[in-house]
Amino acid sequence: MVVSDMKQQPRFKYKLNRLSLCILTALTTQATFLQHANAEESSVKDKEIERISVIGSHIKVNHDNGELPVTTISAEDIENSGAVSGAELLAEIPQQGEVSFNSSRSVGGVNDARGDVSSFNLRGLGTGNTLVLLNGRRLVLHPGTQSENFVPVTTANANTLPVRGLKRVEVLRDGAAAIYGSDAVAGVVNYALKDNYEGSEFNLNYGNEQGTERDVINLTGATGFFLNEEKTHVSMSAGYYNRNIIMASEKPYAKSSDLRENNRFPDEVIVTGTDDDGNPIYSNSDLHNLNSSTPWGEFRTKTLGTFHLQPDTLSGCENSDSRGNPTTALDVEGVCVDRGSQPSSDGYDRNSERSLSSGVERANFYGMLTHELTDDTELYGEALYYFAKADRIREQTSNLTSQRFTISADAYYNPFGEEVSLRKYRPVDTGPRNIEVTDTSYRLLTGLRGYYSNWDWDSGLLYSKANTQDKANRIHTQRFQEAINSTDQATAYDVFNGADINNNNVGDPTRNDQSVIDNFMIDVVRESETELALFDFKVSREDIFELPAGEVGFAAGIEYRYESFFDVRSDELNTTEQFLDTVGGSKDVDQFASVVLGSSPTPDAAGSRNVFSAYGEFAIPLLNDLPLVESLNMQLAARYERFSDVGDILKPKVALSWVMNDYVQLRAAYSEGFKAPGLPQVVAVDISRVNSRNDPLVDSRYGVLEIRSGSDSLRPEESESRSWGVVIQPTDNLTFTADWWYLDQTDTVGLIHSQTQLLYDAMLHYENPTGNGNPLVTRGGEDNEVIAVKNDYINLQDRESSGVDLGVTYDLETSFGKFKFKTNAAKLTKFYQLADDVTAQVIAAQQSSDQGLVDALKYKGKEVTITGSGDLIGQNGRPEWRVVSSLDWRKDAWGAGLRYKYISGFEDTSLDYTVDEENLKYQVKSFSKVDAYVNYRLPGSLIENAKITFGVRNLAGKKPPIADETFGYNSSVHSSLGRYFYMNINKKF
Repeated sequence: MVVSDMKQQPRFKYKLNRLSLCILTALTTQATFLQHANAEESSVKDKEIERISVIGSHIKVNHDNGELPVTTISAEDIENSGAVSGAELLAEIPQQGEVSFNSSRSVGGVNDARGDVSSFNLRGLGTGNTLVLLNGRRLVLHPGTQSENFVPVTTANANTLPVRGLKRVEVLRDGAAAIYGSDAVAGVVNYALKDNYEGSEFNLNYGNEQGTERDVINLTGATGFFLNEEKTHVSMSAGYYNRNIIMASEKPYAKSSDLRENNRFPDEVIVTGTDDDGNPIYSNSDLHNLNSSTPWGEFRTKTLGTFHLQPDTLSGCENSDSRGNPTTALDVEGVCVDRGSQPSSDGYDRNSERSLSSGVERANFYGMLTHELTDDTELYGEALYYFAKADRIREQTSNLTSQRFTISADAYYNPFGEEVSLRKYRPVDTGPRNIEVTDTSYRLLTGLRGYYSNWDWDSGLLYSKANTQDKANRIHTQRFQEAINSTDQATAYDVFNGADINNNNVGDPTRNDQSVIDNFMIDVVRESETELALFDFKVSREDIFELPAGEVGFAAGIEYRYESFFDVRSDELNTTEQFLDTVGGSKDVDQFASVVLGSSPTPDAAGSRNVFSAYGEFAIPLLNDLPLVESLNMQLAARYERFSDVGDILKPKVALSWVMNDYVQLRAAYSEGFKAPGLPQVVAVDISRVNSRNDPLVDSRYGVLEIRSGSDSLRPEESESRSWGVVIQPTDNLTFTADWWYLDQTDTVGLIHSQTQLLYDAMLHYENPTGNGNPLVTRGGEDNEVIAVKNDYINLQDRESSGVDLGVTYDLETSFGKFKFKTNAAKLTKFYQLADDVTAQVIAAQQSSDQGLVDALKYKGKEVTITGSGDLIGQNGRPEWRVVSSLDWRKDAWGAGLRYKYISGFEDTSLDYTVDEENLKYQVKSFSKVDAYVNYRLPGSLIENAKITFGVRNLAGKKPPIADETFGYNSSVHSSLGRYFYMNINKKF
């Protein structure tokens, strides 16, 4: 009834009708009635059997009967994996999709989360679709945002927690909005920290990647003890982590962004033909990733038109009388003037100044206290603190199209005697951008829990805050203009001195005076912060009443939480200060430019919301002790959530578990999910971003400015999920699992790709040459290039995805020791995004029988690929298969193990090539690696309770498979870590 009722509701209102309210009321009032009807005379709780919470249910039970698809990573598994950070630990979960928040992300601008952060993305459904818990309660979101589907998304930070302090990690591979609320669409990850630890231990881990400067040191410690006649228990753990920065130049495959002659690509991809002597020609333009903004500069004057500087050893040097002998006027040794735009072969190689992986310094602390107030009541508290500083290096930025300005005729270094328009320039001699990001967060929790009349109850109060400050050295455009236009040599900056004549793609040895540079350099700061305050009260009982098949369990609870977010930037970046061409005067495009060179303006943003939740859950035994039915149990749950900004909703879940006998168990579930738009998606206003796009109308590729805004009218994303699985246990030590899942999402929040908007503009201009084209695209200037694309966040069409999870565990005891084998595999079988109306029209136009229309949508004679809709499986970071296997051995004081990881190949839609006149997409190859370790527990006569481990990760030293990406590989899927040796020493006291 709940399912069909929700189907009939208008999606944009989220109001409960009488039937829904009746269902929710029934779940709670029936429980109250039955409590009194079945109250027992004694209120003394039998503590001989400890009742535990199992992920996916609020009902405490005395054992986990495997009714839900859960993957558990134990403390021993974590130790054997060699993982020392949350990001490395997540890589051990094959259901984890592409990780867009990572330290090797190549974009890494001031508007990205580029500190010590790693994201969660179960099933590859997108960041924000996975709920992350710590000891069963929500983690505060990391305040930094990243762009996915071109909208800002947020995530909990996997690096917040001390890995060695974890008791286990639980991954619920099923929708759970009816249990935990919003965001639990793809599943739930719960971190359980050690809460009952006794004793003390110290752990030292050191590692180094062969052939690089990547050194990692990790120190952790833990202690636990009782006080007050064992009524009080304290657990504490702390960690320190330090990792050196790695430059792209340290990896041959990453040192250059120009991949045209990279021999790791097959010849059919990189060789486009042969010259007259039979030598191969490497000119696949998709692999030409050099940037057109260089220290050579691109300029324009009335006399010369558009021109650039270049080494005089290249053809095209201009020095004619009719043009004013510009090279002679320039008078720079080895440098000449060449008319026209700079050729792509002379572009700037930005990887020469980029770090591949951030340097990180991190500290974590966690403490937990429990105190027995009475035999049935316990006071508890948690405290968590996290600090990290991440350092990254990037090339200095160039000016945006909207930041073009005029150089006066009397500027000290202007040799041409007339005004010069600066079109493109990268001031490399100012040095690279040194980026420092400081992340902090803390969490305080206190509560009471206990037993009353056979009821478990728990109430907690939580407050948590996360803050990030991003600082980088940047160029102030107005001061930069002043220096270029200065008539005094002592304060003038020379943009006409060329660059390195021996290597025109890298560096600039023609430095200006440092005192001049210092005058226009500034520090730009972005500060972001999130808050989470939460109060909850919940009750649970595993035997509220009895049916013929057994006792019925029940849980209910309420939760109130407050969430807030703010994102503020320096005045130079947040539109407080306005860009102006100081010589040429104001232009319409100025509104789209900040006074930070190379950055678009982004207004400050802030928002908050209140959320009230109420839920109920039943565990109902339906049948037992029948032929082929050892037990048949049902989970029935519903959760109501009311958001202060996007309305309210009720979501149900039904799950069945059929244990046929000791060997076979079947399980299935249906649930509905709900994901409220993130606060950054709601409060964002006029966010400016620049991305390189192909413009078929002018047949040119350049940086296109997008103006993006959120809206409080965005509808929340809804989902329906179904899963079914089987557990086969032929023997006590051998288990096979297989779980199939299907998910249908509606109203996913995103943007229509700006590339699609340009294609749509070209299509409308073809159909009506005198019309204005796409109303969201503004053009202007002498080149008729795009000034801006107005592109607001919208609810897109439906998305369907499905897959299967496979698992095998096998334990074997022999005279040679104990062996433990595990395999966990995830296969993605469907990922289909319906196209929005605009995208559908453009796709239809590209396939039209009107050849003129088809040609009008081409760039340089090639069809422009439309991404983000249609069948997306096996594309751009969505491999079909991910597998993680491990084999561990123990005998006496010795231990050893192997770990195997496999990721199947996928299509790189940004790379086209032609074979026998057939256009093909490049397939990124599959990747596999093996890790190994051996450990030995030292005898007591040497060092008591000490264990030493030696390990190697990526034993064969494999490189990540090559792809058309900035660093030559897809960092959201693969790691740049080569052969990595580590040693671990653990001492218990």
